[in-house]
Amino acid sequence: MATEGKGPARTFLIVLLVASLVLLVLIVQPFASALFLAAVLAVTFHPWHSWLVKKLRGRRTTAATIITLGLVLALVLPIGSLVYVAAREAADTFDYIHQTLAEEGVEGLIRQIPAPFQGWVETIWQQSPGHERDAGFIYDLERRAAVSIPRIVSNVGQVVGQTALMVVALFFFLMDGRRLIEWLDMISPLQRRQMRELFLEFRRVSATVLLGSVVTAAAQAATAYVGYLIARAPNAVFLSLVTFFLGLVPIIGAGGFCFLVSVFLYLTGAHVPAIFLAAWSGLAVGMVDNVLKPMVIKGGMEMHGAVVFFALIGGFMAFGLTGLVLGPLSVSLLLAVLRIYKRDFVEPEAPEPILAE
Repeated sequence: MATEGKGPARTFLIVLLVASLVLLVLIVQPFASALFLAAVLAVTFHPWHSWLVKKLRGRRTTAATIITLGLVLALVLPIGSLVYVAAREAADTFDYIHQTLAEEGVEGLIRQIPAPFQGWVETIWQQSPGHERDAGFIYDLERRAAVSIPRIVSNVGQVVGQTALMVVALFFFLMDGRRLIEWLDMISPLQRRQMRELFLEFRRVSATVLLGSVVTAAAQAATAYVGYLIARAPNAVFLSLVTFFLGLVPIIGAGGFCFLVSVFLYLTGAHVPAIFLAAWSGLAVGMVDNVLKPMVIKGGMEMHGAVVFFALIGGFMAFGLTGLVLGPLSVSLLLAVLRIYKRDFVEPEAPEPILAE
């Protein structure tokens, strides 16, 4: 009788397992990116944390606090400062456009455009069917701006919230990461050796991708800084700092931002420096990203450089900034799983018998 009841019990248990996994996914989904980035940073800085624990005589909490605060000061505060400056400049620009439209109309705003583009914009405006209705145009423009502002504030709030969750999760991962790994090893159906191999692959790929991204962005920022100095761009140090952080994003990239600076110089009348900086952004700054990043990442991963490149781009397009690590990590973990399966579960072929002569 006990044996007959095992079938329905097993089925009900599987249903409960699936339901709990679905609920867990729904619970974790809102902050999955924050947890993933925290885990990546935790495994990357795990050697530093272990070294600090030894120096501090076993004070894991203090070591985790020092590393977390160090990362906040090194990454979060500079990025937050850039976002604040960008938001303030955007607000000032919007106020200036609003005042100009209210006092001088669209024609007055066109007169503020740099001279090389005034005639082109004026022609487009004159050919517009409703160009004579400045009041309606201004009202529509302000209405769209008013609608977009709450959306922008909401997006900024989400970024701040995700960053705060990432910092908190990083602290706990550093402090109790070893217990978490032991718990995963205990509940996992895989052998201890297999779990350790997958964890080491995760740590190696995460550290390699982060190191490659930071080193490449720093090299691009330094190269762009030289170009800014030669072209006499205003506030070259600030522009280099922005170039560094945008260098972590492959779609915009350091080369793209450097090119935008050259466009700004051209609009302000510095034509020769602008042409030089545009060429510098493509030939020097862009070349650093195309050559250095695949070289650094490939050095720590058993993958072809082209696979690394497309994994970075595809991961970013699918998951945003998180995909910069998740893309190469997915490919690397797939190769690791196939390697483990082939080694531990596929029976080796029996050797062919040696025929006696």
